[in-house]
Amino acid sequence: MFSGSRKYTSLGFLTIIIWGTSAIFTRNLSTNIGAYTSAALVNLIGGIVVLTQQLIKKEGFQESREVPWRYWPICGVLFIIYTASSYVSMSMVKSDEAVVTLVLVRFLWPLFTLIFTIPILKAKASFWLIGSVSVSMTGIVVAKLGNTIFDLPNFLHNVISGDDLPGYAMGFVVAISWGLYTNLTKKYIGTKKIDGVGIYMILTAVVLGGIACFVDEPRDFTINLTGQILYAGIVVGSVANMLWNLAIKRGNMLLVVLASNFLPIISTVMTSFMLRVGITVPIFAGSVLVVIGTFWSKSCFKVSAGLL
Repeated sequence: MFSGSRKYTSLGFLTIIIWGTSAIFTRNLSTNIGAYTSAALVNLIGGIVVLTQQLIKKEGFQESREVPWRYWPICGVLFIIYTASSYVSMSMVKSDEAVVTLVLVRFLWPLFTLIFTIPILKAKASFWLIGSVSVSMTGIVVAKLGNTIFDLPNFLHNVISGDDLPGYAMGFVVAISWGLYTNLTKKYIGTKKIDGVGIYMILTAVVLGGIACFVDEPRDFTINLTGQILYAGIVVGSVANMLWNLAIKRGNMLLVVLASNFLPIISTVMTSFMLRVGITVPIFAGSVLVVIGTFWSKSCFKVSAGLL
């Protein structure tokens, strides 16, 4: 059985690699074209691909009448916030080194997804969850401050007055909004055969495209950047999700989900390589701490409820 599902498991690994590359393209598009313009174009292309696929396969809307009406406005708004903050955060940080730290902040979404299962899905967690969250947050601090963390005055100065602090704050918005979106989607939809991602992407393109009309952005379109828009919209936005669903349904789900927990390390390494930024010991150690915190947090939940 495992050998028969090996190719679908490999598709899951491929998806993780694709997601690991997404940060660098978001950075390039945000700084060279503009956060709102690029986000609108990427979601327009991705949304068209997703909706076309759903219409051809005649899937994704079979049980739409059984879904609470709250699903559409609440999850739709969260999707727009997540997308906007993803691109805006990348345009706010100043240096390539700060981008690497921001990637770690953004990939706190698995941790926030787990945390929000408590108030939204009524999951039960042990007191040790506080410790696991602290480990992940420590990883962010270590990655950003490195050896200066042992210099208290310099540490406080970097935290309070750092130029990249607003970008990191927006990175937390990315992680929090996606954690909320994931849990509320689970709450409203459950196992029903409906997927509003395509509609949300088109709606996001309309809203952010409207904002872009009133914002001064560079919009420096080149052949290279146009290719990156197509990659982000088609490959990252739609194909990756399709491959992920295949891997979860037909591959070794346990192995694929286990590998996805290493996304902070994978994305950090790939982003550092593509930006030609050296992977320092504090950055790598911070990535490892984020992963450890995520793994630890999962062990703090009771799996019997079938939520995780």
